[in-house]
Amino acid sequence: MSYKPKTLFRLIDDINSSIFLPHIQRLFVWEEEQMLRLFDSLMRNYPIQTLLFWRTTDEIKARRFMSQVEWDADLSDYYEPSVSKAGHDKVFVLDGQQRLQTLYAIFAGALTLESGARAEAYYDVTSGETSTDTGLLHSLKFSPTTLPLPWYRIADLMGKDAQKVAEELSDDLNDELDKIDAATVSESRPADEEQRARRKRVRKNFGQLVRLLREETHFWVQELDGVANKFPYRTVLDIFVRVNSGGTKLDASDLMFAAMKEGWDEIEEAIEETTELLNSTNLSFDKTFPLKCLLVVHGRGAEASPEKFAGADGAKLLQDMKAGWDRAEQAFQELRDFLKSDLKVYADKVVRSYNSFIPLFDYIYFNPKPNERSKALMRGYYYKSQLFGWYSQSTDSVINGLHGVVGKACGLGFPMNEVKQYFNSRGMAAELQKGHLDQTRLRFILLNLVYVDQMGSSPFDVKFKGNEPHIDHIYPRHALLTKLGLGSGEVNTIGNYRFVGATDNIRKRAELPDSYFGRLKAAGSPIEKHLLLKSFSDDTGRLVFDVPTYRRFRDERAQRVWEICYRTVNPENGKFPA
Repeated sequence: MSYKPKTLFRLIDDINSSIFLPHIQRLFVWEEEQMLRLFDSLMRNYPIQTLLFWRTTDEIKARRFMSQVEWDADLSDYYEPSVSKAGHDKVFVLDGQQRLQTLYAIFAGALTLESGARAEAYYDVTSGETSTDTGLLHSLKFSPTTLPLPWYRIADLMGKDAQKVAEELSDDLNDELDKIDAATVSESRPADEEQRARRKRVRKNFGQLVRLLREETHFWVQELDGVANKFPYRTVLDIFVRVNSGGTKLDASDLMFAAMKEGWDEIEEAIEETTELLNSTNLSFDKTFPLKCLLVVHGRGAEASPEKFAGADGAKLLQDMKAGWDRAEQAFQELRDFLKSDLKVYADKVVRSYNSFIPLFDYIYFNPKPNERSKALMRGYYYKSQLFGWYSQSTDSVINGLHGVVGKACGLGFPMNEVKQYFNSRGMAAELQKGHLDQTRLRFILLNLVYVDQMGSSPFDVKFKGNEPHIDHIYPRHALLTKLGLGSGEVNTIGNYRFVGATDNIRKRAELPDSYFGRLKAAGSPIEKHLLLKSFSDDTGRLVFDVPTYRRFRDERAQRVWEICYRTVNPENGKFPA
């Protein structure tokens, strides 16, 4: 095993030419905030841990890094058949995918905005003096358009500015900023002392950027050389599971099945059939999910590891699993029916954590065939878990904690109040408040909830892949901003959002609502699916394009959405508050 420094320039240059991802790596899961935090850490010269690579010529399915990050990408689009073949020398990333993909997007790629636009990374080279509200010193943002100074396009460091040294880069940019300062009116022109401080920060920031990219002091790689030495796939898989056990949970099922088959040779087939059953809802469960469910209900905790199936205790666990399989199989069937018929969850877009389903299985296992009241509370639990990020950290410990609440016979039905107390004790929200409806990242979940409640089906239950719904403005966003002069806070609101199929979204025009919905209605299209209030759907002429009408429409519709969401997410509270 070798341990050596690498320049970031070399790492990025090798990505998708010699460095790839193995099929056991799952999709990129970091959110934009985590990407910004990694960049801030590097600019502060904080260590970011060693990267772990594996060099091999084995036949292992290889996947490219994304040159443009898509959080809901189809992994099959990124596989490289020629690289995957036996005999092809390649290097796989075992630990460091999230960091490397982030750096690749910042320094040489981009990410995809919710609108679908390509956005590149820009850095405010004058930042670094004071922290933001989120604790970041260095300001980075992804933008679909070129940003003015002092924002610098980071990809230029590997492009047009690749031959420039830090001093030249900082001098050029400082000169441009000096010109801007000189052109400002005297009362707003920075003082000489402020200008000197700014020039110093720019020099310091460019110095760090160039060092990060070109010096062998920031990135260290441990490489398992499976060509020169013996690092077979099973050994590497074991290492892979262990090094990732503290981060995003990955599918360790392949290794665990190898440890389990001596005790129950049919378990892999049973788990595969269960996974296929759960995925009939168009979700993307992996084989680790049912294994974790089984571990939990048998009192072994949610942490999935091969060690749990070793020795006498492992043999006893397998014996218990095999003896109780009929009961577990029935619980998995009931969970699948609940997902499909009650939650109507059909897309990863509205699922922030698959682990949230494990306590539901745990409850059903010990309380089969829940009544309608319990199902309503289970729906409330599910939406709370997604909206409030109950499984955003310490996932396995959360599941283990809830096992003591739901993993037993509950004579009074699903124990929502005890579940809420558990999360309140962890300092997390447990009841939907009206302010939650304004959080951008919750739009898909909240709208899907409303559509399911009002239409009895999910808009994500589509026949054709690629026609999943987009979020659209009922009153056109651009017209509200430019013609009525409203601010984005009044325009980008749940009261003005709807779902529209991707194909229709591409075809539609920026038509005013009275004309658009009047035309659809005249053509016999059921405009109720757009969740217009009855008074407006009965008479589309009421959708006048002026500020008072828009605000009345938006506020009345937002209130109706709030009532539906409150009733669904907080069923334990009974009636909607007056």
